[in-house]
Amino acid sequence: MDKNKRVLIVTNAITDEEISQIRDAFASQHPSNTPIKLSLVHVIPRLPTCYFNIPTMGTLVEKYYDEAKLSLSQIGKYLGIAKKDQWLISGKIRTEVLRLATKLGSTFILASAQQIQELQRSLFFKNIHQYAVIKNINQFK
Repeated sequence: MDKNKRVLIVTNAITDEEISQIRDAFASQHPSNTPIKLSLVHVIPRLPTCYFNIPTMGTLVEKYYDEAKLSLSQIGKYLGIAKKDQWLISGKIRTEVLRLATKLGSTFILASAQQIQELQRSLFFKNIHQYAVIKNINQFK
């Protein structure tokens, strides 16, 4: 069985301060018997296909995708997370994040307060062991 604790970080609506807190928390991590593996996810809202017939809407979707991809890449670089552990998906945030967390076997989900509220609305959230605003790496142990 995998002894790693897997942490899925939702980058939607994450602030620079929150990213710094995560980096500081993991940088000050004491060596332990349980390594922690980080993954990133950004969920792009899915729009009805009828909107893609409007040229400006198509441009807007492309721009949003490019910005999300760049943001995900920058956060991954800042936190030292490999490209293979960065996910850019589309759909509803509460279903897609929880589906990915289940697929990866995530033990924790880190998200901004706004996103945690959205995730709590889902019945599937009970499959995740803990959720909290993380202020200290010791909460993972």
